[in-house]
Amino acid sequence: MSHFRKMLFAAAAVASFIGSSNTASAQPFVCNTSFSPLVVRVEGLRELVGDIVITCTGGTSVGTPTTPAQSQSAGQAAAIPPQSSVASGVVAAPSLGVGPAFAANLIGQPTVPAINISVTIAGPRITNRVFGSSNLTDALLFIDEPSIPTTGSSIGLTGPENQNPCANSSTTVGTAGVCTGMNYFFNNGVAVGAGYVSSPAGATPSGLPINVFQAQYGVGGGFVPNEQTITFVGVPVVQPGTHVGALQRVYRIKNIRVQVGNALQVNGQIQAFISIQNPPANLVLNNAQGVVGFVQRGLFFDVLSGGPYAQCLGFNQTSSGGYPSEGASTLGGLTASGAIRFTEAYGVSFKRRGAGTGPLEAYDAVYNQSYRNNSGQSDPRVNYNNESGFYNTLFPSQNNLNEAGIATNGTRLRARFTGVPAQVRLYVSAQPVTTPSGCSSSVTNIPTSSGASICVGQGIATRNAAFALTASASADGAVTGFSANTAYAFVPASSNASVQGIDAIGWGGGVGTAAAYTGLPGSVRMIRVPVAADGTGIFFWEVLRADDNVIDRFDFLVSAVFPPTTSIVTDANVSTAVSVSGNYAPIATPAALGSSIPSFVLDTEVPRVIFTIGNCATNLLYPFVSSVTGFNTGIAVANTSSDPFNTVNETGICRVFYYGTMAGGGVNPQPAPFSKAVPSGQVATFNLLFGGPEYGIQPVVGFQGYIIISCNFRWAHGFAFVSDPSNLQTAHGYLALILDPTDSAGSRRRTNATAEQLDN
Repeated sequence: MSHFRKMLFAAAAVASFIGSSNTASAQPFVCNTSFSPLVVRVEGLRELVGDIVITCTGGTSVGTPTTPAQSQSAGQAAAIPPQSSVASGVVAAPSLGVGPAFAANLIGQPTVPAINISVTIAGPRITNRVFGSSNLTDALLFIDEPSIPTTGSSIGLTGPENQNPCANSSTTVGTAGVCTGMNYFFNNGVAVGAGYVSSPAGATPSGLPINVFQAQYGVGGGFVPNEQTITFVGVPVVQPGTHVGALQRVYRIKNIRVQVGNALQVNGQIQAFISIQNPPANLVLNNAQGVVGFVQRGLFFDVLSGGPYAQCLGFNQTSSGGYPSEGASTLGGLTASGAIRFTEAYGVSFKRRGAGTGPLEAYDAVYNQSYRNNSGQSDPRVNYNNESGFYNTLFPSQNNLNEAGIATNGTRLRARFTGVPAQVRLYVSAQPVTTPSGCSSSVTNIPTSSGASICVGQGIATRNAAFALTASASADGAVTGFSANTAYAFVPASSNASVQGIDAIGWGGGVGTAAAYTGLPGSVRMIRVPVAADGTGIFFWEVLRADDNVIDRFDFLVSAVFPPTTSIVTDANVSTAVSVSGNYAPIATPAALGSSIPSFVLDTEVPRVIFTIGNCATNLLYPFVSSVTGFNTGIAVANTSSDPFNTVNETGICRVFYYGTMAGGGVNPQPAPFSKAVPSGQVATFNLLFGGPEYGIQPVVGFQGYIIISCNFRWAHGFAFVSDPSNLQTAHGYLALILDPTDSAGSRRRTNATAEQLDN
């Protein structure tokens, strides 16, 4: 907080003309600050905020320009031609350094101050990448909007338009990221930039206009870093002057990343403060505070549920009752168990990486119009709406300048499945499927309770795309071993052994053409989700294309595969639910951001059921049983799944539920499960008075009412015999009633029906 107050004080001091390096009679050098806020994701930890532009006019033109042909050396005055005769030239200030204004070494050359420009974020911390021990970040400052990505090679009218970063090279006198011994360029007698001397001492002044600077991570008292401030050190103040033809001096600050997750709320704002240290006396700074970010939710997640499924029938199993071969050329044709949906909360919350190799990271007439094939996202005037900010692959490697601004990956989407039984294999589609408004009769329609649906079998969405990651993704969705220009593999990729039968993408069109890719498979391809022993499985996709002008929505199919079994659930009237939650990835904690850009906090996980698996059950109603004085009831349960019709043989447990009264007003007996399963083709028997030792049923004396026996296998049938064992004068037998109706296929009885079909 004390550092923040100091920043505010410094900003006020600049506005009040604090500092003294020029004469009091100097013309005012007025700088106006403008802010270009971006919408940022409330889930993000390293969100790019908008540019800060400081535009300055006026002041006193620094020095009298010289021509390249004229020689200057330290301590010797050069012959200076009239200003009207000069087209372009350089004036040297070899002793320019960091700190207060200095005295020029060259006779007749006025002072050129170097200033420090700091950006302080109010509230959240700055989370830019820091390069090594140099304390330099990938936030950049540009002087005079240099738009040409290649390094300038000569002194001339176009020199200042080239991008020439302050690198820690042999021609730089200062420390890492701080350049000294600069030259000052003039066009038609007007100062237009700064540079360093590249020629030997005493030779003709030459060199490149230094116009790109790296920010240093803010340092407070002692060695404790100030996580809310970055500073550009040793930025020259070359005033264009007030004479006819004078230009503006523009300082553009880009690539600032800020922690939003766990720090700000939806609809919040990110405030930035500008302060200048060591200002010349005539510098006036206006609008030192502004908004660089508006906070919004970035992602909506929804589920289109399928099922329920009966465990005894299996689902998506092969004709032989097993799991499908995962080494096949394709793993399509699985019936979907549901779908998951990731939807942008605003138009640019899904972002491609915007860096790397391959046509998906090249110029695209629709999706990446400003991408430069030879240098990347290298125009500082452009907002690219990608995870990567400004970067120039032609920059030197000193101070990691060639990596500045490059994100680790594009937006990644994370699905976390829970409650997956050990017998179930789970698959998801590698690419998003199309979601047309209507479904044809030839496709599978997955309905939802709200009436929405998704059409399966309509092919792959080609307008935008998100693809599954290969095994290079770690457990938290991050790709390890970040390299600025590394291209990571995505499926389809037939060469990757971890991919389950996925066809390869055929890249279409050359680099720089509008055809970003072709040859997408025309049917859904599925990949198996790795599931841990606790029933949890996590899967990731990465956004490769996103349209800034629409709300993108990615639907991925989910398919369960399991052969017929009786071991997933054992209770006839209980089902197990597989749930899924969706978030961004990779997930990190604010205290340990890791190396991934972007990274996100774990949003509130609300698991939503994607499908359920229930037991195959038969519920038998015995409408009258009695064990009061003089009566007894014998009970039989037959497992009739053995027959001459090739019915699947099933084995399972039954449970007895008692409903009625006890003699003397006692409490009804507790439900009693059989102690062992009833084999296919066998009959289990017991009676109320004496129980059934073979199946662990205890005697129930003095009970009269009805019982329901629920068995977790199909094709159970029952018989009851009520008699008077004392004198054998009263006896009656009947068939138990089956409570569950069959489904439309006539093959499965459901325990959750709303009406009874009393057959036997």
